Amino acid sequence: MNRRRFLGGAGVVGLGALAGCSSALGTVAPPDVPQAAIDDGGWEQTDRTEQTVMEESYGPVTVTAKSTTLTFSDEALAAEVSEKTLEQIDGTLAIFAASHINFSPDLNNLPGGVGRKEVVEQAESSAREQFKQRMRDEGLENVQETGEESFQTESGASPGLTTFAAEFPVGEMAYDTGEETFNIDVGTIEVAGDLAVWNVGDYVVVAGGAYPAESFATTTTKELSEAISVTVDIDLGLTPEKYREEVRGLIAGTQ
Repeated sequence: MNRRRFLGGAGVVGLGALAGCSSALGTVAPPDVPQAAIDDGGWEQTDRTEQTVMEESYGPVTVTAKSTTLTFSDEALAAEVSEKTLEQIDGTLAIFAASHINFSPDLNNLPGGVGRKEVVEQAESSAREQFKQRMRDEGLENVQETGEESFQTESGASPGLTTFAAEFPVGEMAYDTGEETFNIDVGTIEVAGDLAVWNVGDYVVVAGGAYPAESFATTTTKELSEAISVTVDIDLGLTPEKYREEVRGLIAGTQ
């Protein structure tokens, strides 16, 4: 992975596929995402995956789950930061993804005393663990779950919001003054993540995203000679509150 890439192209939401898991479930309809907000925000769909994600036994009953996931990246933000850093930070800086998960047997017809609440909680727990692992897979460090917040979707569900924090190791960026090349150590940039999971009828919706949680600005002066010095100002101009509001709006508008 290019270490300058903030996040990779893989989805950060959904459950991990089970190798060799079979299911009688057919094609799962994709989630209904707020397309107008996605278009206005400069997001582009980068992936669509369909996979069997859970096979869990509850006494004599085996419950299987299958998901369809749509993944989007904020291409407008990526292009802006790439231009500002002379392509030294190049890639996706913010991701949003959403999944529909169907079950067999149907959640409305679980036999043998199997509880809907228990099945949904298992799906939610798996989604949280997979969310953290996807962040690690994309090169983020110190990934941790930081808490729960109250949250309501536009459709009226109140799933709560699980929050995450991580660090992206940018390291050093090289700049050429024309006289000399020197490095500026950016260090790490904090990343935030939000995830919501809720039950609607006979399926489960998973929606979430990751985005920069802080900006970065610094001024470095390089002495080229006794008479000449060069000052380089770096300001990524990131706006974490705006990204948080945008991602949470996309989560709330998903059905």
